Amino acid sequence: MSTQRIYSLQTLPIELAHRIFDQLDTQTIIFSIRSACKLLYSITNTYNRYALDFHYMSKSDLLLMRRIIDPKNVISLTLSDENETHREIRLFFSHFRIDQFIRLRSLTLFYIEYEDLEKFRKHIMKCSLKKFSISSNVLGNNNIASSLSAILSHHDFREFEFDGSENILNEIQWPVSYGLEHVTIAQWYSWSTVYFLLSHLPFLRTLVLKADPAGISFKETIVTQYDITQLCHLSSLSLNSRYNITTDNMRSLLVHLPMLTHLRLIGQQPLTDSLLFDGFQWENFIETKLPALNKFEFWFSKHLYHYEDVTAVESIMTSFRTSFWLETKRWFVKCDYVENKYCRHLYFYSTPIYRDSLDYLDGENTILYSTTNNINNNATIIVNTQRLSLDLNKLMAQDIQQNVSFVVF
Repeated sequence: MSTQRIYSLQTLPIELAHRIFDQLDTQTIIFSIRSACKLLYSITNTYNRYALDFHYMSKSDLLLMRRIIDPKNVISLTLSDENETHREIRLFFSHFRIDQFIRLRSLTLFYIEYEDLEKFRKHIMKCSLKKFSISSNVLGNNNIASSLSAILSHHDFREFEFDGSENILNEIQWPVSYGLEHVTIAQWYSWSTVYFLLSHLPFLRTLVLKADPAGISFKETIVTQYDITQLCHLSSLSLNSRYNITTDNMRSLLVHLPMLTHLRLIGQQPLTDSLLFDGFQWENFIETKLPALNKFEFWFSKHLYHYEDVTAVESIMTSFRTSFWLETKRWFVKCDYVENKYCRHLYFYSTPIYRDSLDYLDGENTILYSTTNNINNNATIIVNTQRLSLDLNKLMAQDIQQNVSFVVF
């Protein structure tokens, strides 16, 4: 008679237990698992891939981490000088020696001052850092730009994230000869920024532009100002814009990206270019100019004239019900006809939904009609977002009427 073997965290090989730890935050490992029993206490002490995130950690927890965790076992570090964690970076330096973090691979700094950045820069140049993220609320500082330029020249660098002023961004000297592959800019101010990055980073594979802080205009002459022959290496582009998505400026950029496999376009405000809502136009352009594209995500909206009714929704959706969308690419889209006391408008988006922030059905908006190119009109809508706002009363009422189902990640 065979007996069924029971597995638990204590019976797993240490290597597998550490793999599980990789998916947990440091507080869970230290405050929950470590104190469970002597065996787990020992296993946590030999774990060497800690990700220390002091962003929302109390001073007492920071001091406890200093006592428990050996710096050489830390591969990721996050620090912040925001209002909630004011002077945390100085506190960190008073209790830790940055040169002891010899295996650091990822460093994230929120609202750092120049003097503190310089301390990190000296260490970064000596370790094998792969990812560096920084945000600064300083409007303009040539010293910060100079430090960032030096940091980016590090030959091991592969990923860079920046959230700061245009003045600092424009002063950064980008290292053409090094292998920077992934760049995220939290606030982009002009199309010149886009073309400058693409033309100066020949090994760039992923470019994420999260938001333009104000309406910016696209000029065709920008395209000719830069050598964009190297753009063909880019495989993923994510662009989040308040006002600046039009068919012309998208085509002017995308025509130079034949190796693109992933494209995400998010329009935060209602758009006026009707061609963006034309599935036939997208189909022709993608087939001829973006043959490698296999993942296309978007969120568009537009105001409707007073005479436009639900037939406008079906007219748009018809162009997205071809074999190209449904069979070749299997890209599913959804369109919501929404009304409030001021106007009517359309939300037109791909599913699953990918947005950093999503306000769904605020108190003033009501969905009058909704349809999709998916045969199963009641399919679950998967939402991938960091911040979700819902009017639950209205959503529950419409859920009963429309059988709407959401899964949020």
